[in-house]
Amino acid sequence: MSEIRPGYVNYLLLSYGMGVLVIDIYIEYIFREIALLVRILRSHSWPVMKATVTGSRPCSGYGCDVAEVYYKYRFDGEHYTGFYKKPFILGNAAEYYIRNYVPRGAELVVRLKPGDPAISVVNWHPN
Repeated sequence: MSEIRPGYVNYLLLSYGMGVLVIDIYIEYIFREIALLVRILRSHSWPVMKATVTGSRPCSGYGCDVAEVYYKYRFDGEHYTGFYKKPFILGNAAEYYIRNYVPRGAELVVRLKPGDPAISVVNWHPN
């Protein structure tokens, strides 16, 4: 019977751990995209309003990269703000998205919840 060396065990544990981390990125990405799609589908009958991007930032951590996009809009003379998070799998994709698709001042289409215009959902985001 051959002897299992400690270095080999550490290699297996490291390889398995890295595989789990990569799978976690895809799981988080899929979860975020499904949640975004559900919000869009639930709000499909809400009134449409144009909003203006006020800022954005890329966020990265243990899961997938995310672009946080902040926006403002006006409804019935009142000012409102909102934000959404767009997930990405590839590194630096959130930065590219922010720089090329949602820079400060860009317009977004949002849907406003009837009876509560403070709740908005981004209806369209380029990708």
